[in-house]
Amino acid sequence: MPRSRELLYRRHAGPGSTAGIGLAIATALAAEGAKVVVNGRTEARVAAALVKIRQRVANAELRGVAADLGTATGVDAFLKQVTEAESVAGQIGRLPSRGIGFLTSECA
Repeated sequence: MPRSRELLYRRHAGPGSTAGIGLAIATALAAEGAKVVVNGRTEARVAAALVKIRQRVANAELRGVAADLGTATGVDAFLKQVTEAESVAGQIGRLPSRGIGFLTSECA
């Protein structure tokens, strides 16, 4: 995959990037040359995600941060370790069972 000049050398944070859509986004950003911060709730999940990304993007510039962003303590821990990011892309948790129509600006 070609590297994007717009993403090259930029740092992107990926909350919930150890599986699914978040992992796919983190992998795509790394393939485009971005520096990616991979986040998950546990060290083991973050380490596994880093391995998966490096299998697809050998020269990926990655950093892993284990922190549960569903808690205030986890958010504080994440922000202490990730002080700069030009974008945040990914998914945290799941939608409420009532579906996307239930979401409001307060959820963003």
